[in-house]
Amino acid sequence: MKSILVISFTDLKNDPRVNRQLIRLNKSYDVSCIGIKTPEIEGVKFIQAKKSKNRTFLLIAYFALLFRFYNLFYWTQLTVRSALKNVGNQSFDLILANDVDSLPLAEKIASKNNAKIIFDAHEYAPKEFEEKFVWNLLFRNYNTWLLKNFTENISQMFTVCEGIAIEFEKNFGLKPLVMTNASEYTEIEPTLLNNEDTVRLIHHGAAIPSRKIENMITMMDFLDEGYQLDLMLVARKQHYLNKLKELAQNKPNIRFIPPVSMQEIVPFLKSYDVGIYILEPNNFNNKNALPNKIFEFIQARIAVAIGPSPEMKKLVMQNEIGVVADSFLPKDLAEQIRNMTPESINQYKINSDKAARKINSEMNMKLLEQQVSRLLD
Repeated sequence: MKSILVISFTDLKNDPRVNRQLIRLNKSYDVSCIGIKTPEIEGVKFIQAKKSKNRTFLLIAYFALLFRFYNLFYWTQLTVRSALKNVGNQSFDLILANDVDSLPLAEKIASKNNAKIIFDAHEYAPKEFEEKFVWNLLFRNYNTWLLKNFTENISQMFTVCEGIAIEFEKNFGLKPLVMTNASEYTEIEPTLLNNEDTVRLIHHGAAIPSRKIENMITMMDFLDEGYQLDLMLVARKQHYLNKLKELAQNKPNIRFIPPVSMQEIVPFLKSYDVGIYILEPNNFNNKNALPNKIFEFIQARIAVAIGPSPEMKKLVMQNEIGVVADSFLPKDLAEQIRNMTPESINQYKINSDKAARKINSEMNMKLLEQQVSRLLD
């Protein structure tokens, strides 16, 4: 049986995209994975990459980045060193490298026996947090260096949407295939809304400052007591989540609810009416975002209400599953939500049900399987 190594410096149990790769490839191949935490998938062998908490080392590492000693920075990171040590002398037929920071490690491991490399870029690393001065100073050129120096030997490449694929080709001559973040198909019936019901809105995901979740809190100032917003947030930065709770503390139509596990998200969302997301285009990836949550809204068979993010807008409009605001202002999305009737919300839910049958992870996993099989046959 051919062997595959999947690399991602993440918590593999709670990384939806990588978790799907592992589950699918494990059906036909001998699969090992490198990550921060185990995926807990039977049959998949886990190789740990340790995360550094040494502040002195981090300070030295940032100086290396500042003065562009990129090679030194990369190979002295604890995640990379520990992963390389724990892999030992193992060799693989194919390596699937997730995110740009796994590429040099993938190349070094692949060099043992000329293994093929597939690079899943996910998003566009050189502009990931371009709105932040310090990130630009330290990481923008570093991520560009990784892409310029470690993509020559890749055999295939993926990214999450068309806009990002175009940017890779424009700036690096790379031609990634689009593999979206579509969720697994779930057999669920739409829960229809009655005229007298409160319209239940939901936003879920990580509490990250660049996502400006406060805009969705402000949006509720323009909606009356007939609307309830639940925020189901994972605290990436606790101080930011605390700030959001302070902003909402005098708003009775907003609740903060505990997050559920990745596997429970879709069944949990089905009791809601509208999934919402205002994502300001404050960096390139946010402008071109096509995130997990949009696909989870579809699988939960609920309506969608978003700002005019081009990739999300195209998906919503083509499938007639919700409304798109004219701008990213909270009041503009509130206006679109006010204009939705119980009848139109129910129609969007029915349309989400239709969309769920064709927009799911199956098409992406078939694409992945095809490319892996092509390279290993």
